[in-house]
Amino acid sequence: MAVNGTIMAVSEHSLVKASVPFVVAAILGFCSFLFTSVMSLEQQVKLLNEGTVHNLEEKVDGLADRIDEMNKTLTDLRVSLGGMDRRDRRDQHQ
Repeated sequence: MAVNGTIMAVSEHSLVKASVPFVVAAILGFCSFLFTSVMSLEQQVKLLNEGTVHNLEEKVDGLADRIDEMNKTLTDLRVSLGGMDRRDRRDQHQ
């Protein structure tokens, strides 16, 4: 009976009453963090197993090559449309 009285006295203490909601909120937050982490990991494993990540990497590499080709074409176009630069024009007029 003394143990029951001690537990009752601890639960009636004002510090315990003040801190219990924060402890419960922290436990709930931690559980939700674990739940979302597990769900995220499950989704990543699913993508890896299906091979979609590997396929996306190949597509991105292909797009990078196409972008490089487009940059080269644009540079060539700018050079051909730009004609001579100012120094060449100045040398021609003299």
